[in-house]
Amino acid sequence: MLSPTPRDFTFNAADGTPLAGTLFEPPETAKGAVLIAGALGVTKRFHSPFAQWLTARGYWVMTFDLRGIGASRQTMHKHSLKGLDADMLTWARLDFSAAVHRLSELNCGEPITLVGHSLGINHAGMTDAATQRRVGHAISVAAGAGFWRDWAAPSRRVAPLMLHVAVPLLTPLFGYFPGKWLGMVGDLPGPAARQWARWCRHPDFAWGAEPDKVMPSLLSARFRIDAISFTDDEAMTQTCTRKLMAAFANARNTLHVIAPTDVGLTAIGHLGAFRRANSAELWPRIERLIRSV
Repeated sequence: MLSPTPRDFTFNAADGTPLAGTLFEPPETAKGAVLIAGALGVTKRFHSPFAQWLTARGYWVMTFDLRGIGASRQTMHKHSLKGLDADMLTWARLDFSAAVHRLSELNCGEPITLVGHSLGINHAGMTDAATQRRVGHAISVAAGAGFWRDWAAPSRRVAPLMLHVAVPLLTPLFGYFPGKWLGMVGDLPGPAARQWARWCRHPDFAWGAEPDKVMPSLLSARFRIDAISFTDDEAMTQTCTRKLMAAFANARNTLHVIAPTDVGLTAIGHLGAFRRANSAELWPRIERLIRSV
């Protein structure tokens, strides 16, 4: 089978903000359409090898960058995200929503499959009901509720410094969170950084910190979820994943717990599911879940 050639393109968020997307078109009739929504601060380029592999197996696949991230970072914000007025709900309800609708339109209006890496699946629970209805099935990878005391030890140890010191002090100083410079998460718009830190300090994460804003969206989600949790994830523990799945109260979900030794690996971690080095052991497992609708 021929290797798919990716096509970069620009599409608009609901408020007209231009966003960068990449479309991978299968060489033959498509089995379905898959949207890959990335983790916090992770650009669409990271998921390109998996997207290309998946497309070679017969799927339309689309990746995209949220505003202020990767290829969606506009020229005016090349060196600083100061002045970019975008919080977590902006990303979910304007950017993620536009990506879902764009791919659904390319799929003749049929529901799509979402592969949500960490934050990517949270966006599906925070967007509007009309967008959620265009998602037929979601694969949650290394995702969970973000209360810092539930995080795995490697991330939990640095959480107080990041959430109680770095974000509160540096975000107003710089006008955005300079995470790339600090080696923490990546650069984030000021409103997104402050909101995320506030959510992570609450035992019930976003739906505890801002229930009026978040709970209605979580309760409107009806798509099926297959959630994958890795035992050596240095950020999201199984507790985090279970809390997130419980918050999707009306979405039928199944939890799949994978230890590296289960699949013949020594380590997977928070990002490892999409690394090319782990493709033979993990990518077919994800693809089987996509086919299991």
